Amino acid sequence: MEPLISIVIPIYCNEGYLRRCLDSVINQTYKNLEIILVDDGSTDGSGAICDEYAARDGRITVIHQSNKGVSAARNSGLRICQGKYIGFVDGDDWIEKDMFSFLEGLAELNNAEIAACGYYLNDEADPALARECEPELISQEAAIVMSLELTEFCLDASVYNKIYKRDIYRVKGIEFDEDITIGEDMLWLCQFIIHSEKIVYSQTPKYHVVANADSATRKPFNSRKVSLVRAHDKVEAVVGEIYPQIIPIIRKRSALSSYRLLREVGKSISANNFAAVKILQRDLKEKFCYALKGNELSVKGKVAAALIMLNIGAYKLFRWLYEVVINIFHGGV
Repeated sequence: MEPLISIVIPIYCNEGYLRRCLDSVINQTYKNLEIILVDDGSTDGSGAICDEYAARDGRITVIHQSNKGVSAARNSGLRICQGKYIGFVDGDDWIEKDMFSFLEGLAELNNAEIAACGYYLNDEADPALARECEPELISQEAAIVMSLELTEFCLDASVYNKIYKRDIYRVKGIEFDEDITIGEDMLWLCQFIIHSEKIVYSQTPKYHVVANADSATRKPFNSRKVSLVRAHDKVEAVVGEIYPQIIPIIRKRSALSSYRLLREVGKSISANNFAAVKILQRDLKEKFCYALKGNELSVKGKVAAALIMLNIGAYKLFRWLYEVVINIFHGGV
């Protein structure tokens, strides 16, 4: 008999996307599923849609809770999972009809604790990717490095597009950090990888990420996004003890992430963000040398990063002057 796969779907105000998401899950070619919908205090019609689908499909369990954030929603689902494997789907995304059959096959064939596939971003896949890719077993170290890459169409630090052996969650008690609102999945994934002996990965895309303006990472800057600094620090504490050679990669990612968030702040700075700015500037300053060593930033980007970590106003002036010069030269052509 096929092993049971538990799928946890955190949902918050996903009314416009939710039916497509749930249809893609209940219509999987892999039928032995436990589908756990966690309505995290939605204020739209999402909760009613969850109840409607549960009435139609006996594999669905619905949890309604007050709004506590995506980490708490995932934890609520994890605590009642019964499957051999656990998977996650976000409420605004959707999946290919054979995704869980594909991942279960990879996991069982390779006796792996984690099986991962590729993904589409807004229905686009990696243009350099052949659609069918040979799976490969990758080491803990390689999996962590790949998950920390700041590029699209990689193993990725998100928890979707993967399944995980529930025994590791049950024995090690790996839960999502509810105090972290950005980067919580990266931290959870790295913790799970550390306790996994075998990880199998195929780049074949089976998961569809829908990048919409309402997702936490794409909303305008707010002070809660600073928790990404803590997420990177915790990843370093977890990973660095075992793989100290990965610490520079973690610090580079942290510095580049703080720079990106500071640029967001620069677009609409307010008095409420001053404390957050200081935290981000300190993180960028402490790890700036790691950002300089990579090729992710152009010369202009490195100058901008140096200015923004010292003074937001200086960065804004630099950006304004740069645009003026560009316009003058372009206007003269």
